[in-house]
Amino acid sequence: MNNFKIKKSLIALALVLPAFASYAETSEESLKKQLTEIQTRLAQLEESKEPAATSDNTSINFYGSLRPTFGLTSTDSADSWDVGDALSRIGIAAEHKLSNGMTGFAKGEFKVQIQGDASFGDARKAYVGIKGDFGRVAIGKQDTTQYAIIGDPVDIFNRASTPLAYDDASPFRQQEMVSYRKNFGNLEFRIEGQFKGETDIEGSDLVNGGFKYSGDSFTLAAAYLTRDMPGTDENTVGVSGSKSFGDLYVAAAYQDIDRGGNGQDRTTIDLVGAYKINETYKVKMGYSIFSDDLVPVDSKEITRINATVEWHGSPDFYLFAEVQNNSYDDEVAGSKEDSNQFIVGMRYNFDYSF
Repeated sequence: MNNFKIKKSLIALALVLPAFASYAETSEESLKKQLTEIQTRLAQLEESKEPAATSDNTSINFYGSLRPTFGLTSTDSADSWDVGDALSRIGIAAEHKLSNGMTGFAKGEFKVQIQGDASFGDARKAYVGIKGDFGRVAIGKQDTTQYAIIGDPVDIFNRASTPLAYDDASPFRQQEMVSYRKNFGNLEFRIEGQFKGETDIEGSDLVNGGFKYSGDSFTLAAAYLTRDMPGTDENTVGVSGSKSFGDLYVAAAYQDIDRGGNGQDRTTIDLVGAYKINETYKVKMGYSIFSDDLVPVDSKEITRINATVEWHGSPDFYLFAEVQNNSYDDEVAGSKEDSNQFIVGMRYNFDYSF
């Protein structure tokens, strides 16, 4: 009986297997065809779609520099002790690669008022721009060319009023500016204009342009600035140069500021030097002259001499001590008094990219 059941099962299986094999072969061919169609469609979609924006296309830089000071200012009439601040700041910068080979960028940098209530102060920089083979264009508050290539090489001291003579006369950062920058090998070209719609001046309020050449351990620069002033125009020509001789750095800057005469013309001269004694200590020296052609009672002509010693605990943290003599050509008690200053301070820089 059991043998009869087994034989019946074998006969049925024998009848079904050819049909099943034929169906399996047909199904396999169908699946292969469908798989091929899917792969083709995926390839088409991959070719046609635009590159997706990913975090790899964007870089962000968070940075800052905290610079508290403490010191004594001594004049013939009084001595004053004060906690100060050497332009502490905090900022964030970002760049985003665009699909056409260009790069968008933005920066916001703000004062940190350590000498006051330690709150955030006015914006030092706030701009957005785009750059590529054509150069770099930005709109917003940013450095002037005059400071970037004339003032910056001599801006080496740890105090708010620097560069020493340049600080008396020329602009640093300006709002409502449109700027253009382009490098031609070692030669950098810069120009910007300031456009304040709230004024009644037609066109730009300020135009500043110049060139900077960077060679083997040296720089040479020249700039021209013109801006509208109450009752007159201001035209400034500036030149600067810097050179490194191993551990020794020297730089000089000169400006001739023409305001149409009438006792308003001015000049600035800054001479500085820095020497790295070793990996820990650095010394700096500076000599500056600010001149005008005003009558003695109104003149603010002044000569400054600065000497600084810095202790670098690390590339990001150091201590410093500065002595500075400020001598007016025409001293007036109560308003223009010669002074000697001694300050000590700390400087902590941080810079994180992600």
